[in-house]
Amino acid sequence: INAEYMGNSTVAVSWRARTMSKPVNICCIGAGYVGGPTCAVIAVKGGDNVKVTVVDLNAARIAAWNSDELPIYVPGLDEIVKQCRGKNLFFSTDVAQGIKDAELIFVSVNTPTKQYGVGKGFAADVMYIELCARSIAEHSTSSKIVIEKSTVPARTAETLSTILSHNSKEGISFQILSNPEFLAEGTAIADLMNPDRVLIGGPTT
Repeated sequence: INAEYMGNSTVAVSWRARTMSKPVNICCIGAGYVGGPTCAVIAVKGGDNVKVTVVDLNAARIAAWNSDELPIYVPGLDEIVKQCRGKNLFFSTDVAQGIKDAELIFVSVNTPTKQYGVGKGFAADVMYIELCARSIAEHSTSSKIVIEKSTVPARTAETLSTILSHNSKEGISFQILSNPEFLAEGTAIADLMNPDRVLIGGPTT
């Protein structure tokens, strides 16, 4: 993480200090087609510098991630998961604990097409994003970096920020970033290992 690029030297310097002394705790909410492969690659690339926990309320999906038959097939994913799982990559249904332990949280949940109201049939439903924000605010016992990873409409980060700021406990703050994914079906691991672009956006501070 580059301090000047992020616009927050305190966060970046603190990040560097922690990675030199202990693994950075990363939590990803959502064990789907984006969260699973992304976190597997973070684990294999980060090695001893990171501890990555992918959390999801879907017990069957988490059980599959912890088995020999992963819930999704992407070339190269199986080998990476087996290499890292139980070492610095974990899959759990305990969302609250994952949030509490994390210093950095990826929000990678579904954004299905709206089935009601304005935008029905074509607009993205950000209900699950909003639920994640409320859960993060409820269970956080320390300040966090929260990264919007899902495919979402413009200004969703503002919604995240508003919910977190209005529901956060005293003394706890959240830095909101956006890191959109550019993964193609069938080549997610190759795209993550050798990306042709990486975008990280955040507020000017």
